[in-house]
Amino acid sequence: MFLQSILDCISGTLAANPPPAAPTDSRDPTLIASDILTILLTADTPYILHKQLNEQISTESWSEAIATALLHGLENAIKTGAQMAKAASDALAQARDAAIGFAKENPVYVTLIALGLLAILMPWALETLGFGELGPIEGSFAATWQRTYAGYVPKGSLFSYFQRLGMKWHWIV
Repeated sequence: MFLQSILDCISGTLAANPPPAAPTDSRDPTLIASDILTILLTADTPYILHKQLNEQISTESWSEAIATALLHGLENAIKTGAQMAKAASDALAQARDAAIGFAKENPVYVTLIALGLLAILMPWALETLGFGELGPIEGSFAATWQRTYAGYVPKGSLFSYFQRLGMKWHWIV
């Protein structure tokens, strides 16, 4: 048996046989995510939470659709202040405290992350305001702002700065 395993590894016969397919749940991913979210929000103790989640879903049956639906459900529950059982409220409080503690202990790192996010979002924000690559976008906030200058935009003004960023930022990022 041991020798056969080595020979299979060397010859590549194991690679020719695909691994067994993961079991699929025939239910809709949003229903699965809803069931998981209900368990997360209503379990009283971590033991009960773990037990119920293991009964509901296995590690092989996760999919991106389930994870996305669960993330949106958790986000909505937190934003609306949904009633949570002790296990979920303790976990939320612990996560909040950890995030605040991390920000207090690592202000430079958090600032760099925030600046990185701003750099990623800036082209989108400028284009949303109407500062396009070819000039102000017709009918936008930028076009209305430019009309207040009656076509004579002063050099060094905030409008000219935003327009220059809108025209060149796509090349920088």
